[in-house]
Amino acid sequence: MTYKVVLVDDETLILRSLTKIIDWQACDCEVVGTANDGEEGVSLIKEAKPDIVITDINMPEKNGLDLLKEVQLLPHRPEVILLSGYNEFEYAREGLQNNAFDYILKPIDHEELEECLGKVIVKFKEDMKKHYEQRKYLIYEALTIGYDNKITVNNQNKLAIAAIELNKPSTTFEERLLDLVKQERGEDLTEVFFYKFESTRYVMVYTHPNRDIDLASKVKGEIIEFKETVDSLVKIALGKEVIGLQNLSVSFQETCQMLDSASFLKMNLVSEQDIKNEYRSKCSPEAAIEKAKRYMQENFTKEIGIEAVCEEVLLSVSYFSVLFKEKTGVTFLEYLTNLRIEHACVLLKTTDLKTYEIANMVGYSDQRYFSQVFKKRLQMTPSQYRSKE
Repeated sequence: MTYKVVLVDDETLILRSLTKIIDWQACDCEVVGTANDGEEGVSLIKEAKPDIVITDINMPEKNGLDLLKEVQLLPHRPEVILLSGYNEFEYAREGLQNNAFDYILKPIDHEELEECLGKVIVKFKEDMKKHYEQRKYLIYEALTIGYDNKITVNNQNKLAIAAIELNKPSTTFEERLLDLVKQERGEDLTEVFFYKFESTRYVMVYTHPNRDIDLASKVKGEIIEFKETVDSLVKIALGKEVIGLQNLSVSFQETCQMLDSASFLKMNLVSEQDIKNEYRSKCSPEAAIEKAKRYMQENFTKEIGIEAVCEEVLLSVSYFSVLFKEKTGVTFLEYLTNLRIEHACVLLKTTDLKTYEIANMVGYSDQRYFSQVFKKRLQMTPSQYRSKE
């Protein structure tokens, strides 16, 4: 992460020196603007929203202490380092009392300033870690026991959950998940929180302050990319996005239910939309007829009727009859009879089984009825078909 710095000093030479001599990049910093007086400095700070301000104390009109006091009232409050002459120690002490981070005596020792910058950045990182852990705990409570309305936090972020189940415990996988959470996200404001439930189940919660962003799609894209690098036996459920911690517990429960259903659904990556799409595809007219045909091909040797097939595909007999004729061009009975006769022809040509045995094997308990159907279809009896070259 690069921290933004604003420099304020009424001496142009000092500003130029600070800009050029300090290795800002090595300090993980970037100078985003300079100002020659306190008034201009405050305006620049409001506009640029820097993380760090380095300002001279002794300036005409609005001095560094006035700037410091005004900066304390801003929503985005930067850390302020004061530049002070030897005869301005009382001012420097007053600055520290008004929450200045530190002061550097003039003439400026560049190594001392770089060391001071390092301390500011360490403070930033410690504060970020502390705030991250606080938010992580609040999210964990919202996941597991529900949101406590008495806690006053910014609770209007958009959130989305990814729940992950391994086929067996893996420390390597856990390390890769942590790397995913910690990866540099640039200007992206998404935060990711990682939790371990049991030895093989993990939950990741993504949050973003922009309520208009399609967070669920963003999470799905990242998880799919991550999944390609890990064991194919990993199962992942993606929860629907919600606004605010008060809605997180329900989303978490639904996501875990989807994860539990992943094996039954034969899906390694499952979301609410995936389940809907899968349901629609399985329940489409085309899918129903294909399922009926498979069922008939697997069971035509038994005495099955249209009622049994309709029960299998969850359609009424009347609707199925019309639909089957529309999709196949023949009636249910014609299709079933064709299956049986085709199989009977193979048996007649390749075996020496008796006609009644073949009749039983293709679903006819009555040999005479089988022979009648066979002759009607092929214009010859089973015996004539067998003897035909």
